[in-house]
Amino acid sequence: MKRFAVIGKPVAHSKSPQMFNRFFRNKGIDAVYTRIASKNLKDALKTCRLLNIDGINATMPFKKELLETVDFASDEAKGVDGVNTVVFGNQLKGHNTDIYGALMPLKKRLKSLKDKKILIIGAGGAARAALYAYKKENAICYLSNRTYEKGREQAKKFGAYVVLFEKINSILREIDIICYTIPVKIDLDISQIKPSAIFFTAIYNQHFFKEECKKKGIIYIPGEEWLIEQGKVACSLFGFDCKNGFPDSILDKAKPKNRIALIGFMGSGKSTAGKLLAKKLDYQFIDLDKSIEKGEGKGIPEIFNNFGESYFRNLEYRYLSELKDKNRIVLATGGGIVESQYCFDMLKDYFFNIFLCGNPEDFFRRTENSSRPLRKGSNFFINLYRKRKDKYLMLSDLILNSSIYTPEEISDIIYYEFCKVL
Repeated sequence: MKRFAVIGKPVAHSKSPQMFNRFFRNKGIDAVYTRIASKNLKDALKTCRLLNIDGINATMPFKKELLETVDFASDEAKGVDGVNTVVFGNQLKGHNTDIYGALMPLKKRLKSLKDKKILIIGAGGAARAALYAYKKENAICYLSNRTYEKGREQAKKFGAYVVLFEKINSILREIDIICYTIPVKIDLDISQIKPSAIFFTAIYNQHFFKEECKKKGIIYIPGEEWLIEQGKVACSLFGFDCKNGFPDSILDKAKPKNRIALIGFMGSGKSTAGKLLAKKLDYQFIDLDKSIEKGEGKGIPEIFNNFGESYFRNLEYRYLSELKDKNRIVLATGGGIVESQYCFDMLKDYFFNIFLCGNPEDFFRRTENSSRPLRKGSNFFINLYRKRKDKYLMLSDLILNSSIYTPEEISDIIYYEFCKVL
């Protein structure tokens, strides 16, 4: 199985998994795409290596640092001063596909960008990609950024005109295309834009100015098109034929964020981190194994010994079923829950699943004094983890490395991610 992920801070909002996983399903490709949360780029890459990831996409704030980290960088990545796609192998090969996200939606609507007056709002990685792409097409570029010095620096690098942020509205009448790359709504007077203009946003989880553009008859291009076009090129770099079958829209429903399941192997810290996270979010914490023990009046080892693993998996499914419609919960699951296809499917459909990965040697050490029925010799333990690892990956909506982070740090990172998406 091929393994891919998106990294960033935050990253839980990313729609890349919906896009890539739909492509894999439609084409019958044995691959999975997930999200990796971390404090920094170094930890994210360490987690990628631990999980044998084949390729990643990167969002802010890691793009520029990735350029300095990869072994090889494409000319586009160097030109944009940032990497958003990395192919793993003997070397880390970095690329920038944002330039195609910035360019292709416009080329589908216009014969040429030559001499078109394009205003780019913002001066981050997306803005640099847009400047790089549009200047290659001989467009006349203007750039405006809240921090004037940063805007002037980027404008000078790409041969664009810099516009004072407070003067944006004064030039809108002469602009053919607005490329909006910042994640907040500013005081932009849409009434000043000519009806023949195009408003193109790079932000796909917000639709700033969509209604205002609609009322004025201005063509509005949503950020999903940027995401899809850059994703299509990244998919090709990952080694797939993406000319046909790549999604042209993202229709998959977002997973519920008010029903969280922590998944992973025994000893990964699900219960400890789960309690801390539930307290931070003001959610109810539920330990599925403890619920089963309480409901059955028997410990897990006793159930395994007297009735067998298959019987226990059926119990897991029954108790999990009672929680699928419950809101504002953090659920710590048992390490073997992915062995049941029924439980796997229920978690996939009803929960936001966070995989606490790590080194199996760490997990074995942490469970030294436990009575878990499947904690046998170290070789059996490690092989069992390796057998389940891809199942955890396929189920995951977000991954954290519990060999790097303490339960407190894990709960802090998840809380940060959820504060950004809830």
